Amino acid sequence: MEEITMNNKPKILYHGSGIEITDGFIRVKSAYLTRTGEDITAVFALSDFVHAKLYAIMRLVADDGKISPCERDAVYIQIINQEIPKKAYVYELDSDGFQQDMGGSYYCLTDKKIKSIIEIDVMQEIKNGKLKVHVLKKEFNKP
Repeated sequence: MEEITMNNKPKILYHGSGIEITDGFIRVKSAYLTRTGEDITAVFALSDFVHAKLYAIMRLVADDGKISPCERDAVYIQIINQEIPKKAYVYELDSDGFQQDMGGSYYCLTDKKIKSIIEIDVMQEIKNGKLKVHVLKKEFNKP
């Protein structure tokens, strides 16, 4: 069971990435808040490890960068990357300093120190059926 803080925010949040970070910090970057579209410079994280893992993997699997909204165990893409990197990463972060976005993700306006790193074997996730990859023809309409 996950540990919750006084304001119902989990103590640990997860940041998924296809990039190995070696300096110990997730750095703020330009993005936007999910529901409002407001531009923001922040570190984003999720309370759900599985969702963070999927986020880390999905951008590595798509060759054209076009990814549809995903299900808990599936990603829908238009072109599969023929050279999928071997590893994706999920970084555990302390939730101190994070605020919740209306879309359910969390954001922090400062760089965040990494508590631990979980390496994900991308091809093993696909082979074991933990991630289903659906290649679509023209539109992002689920099969």
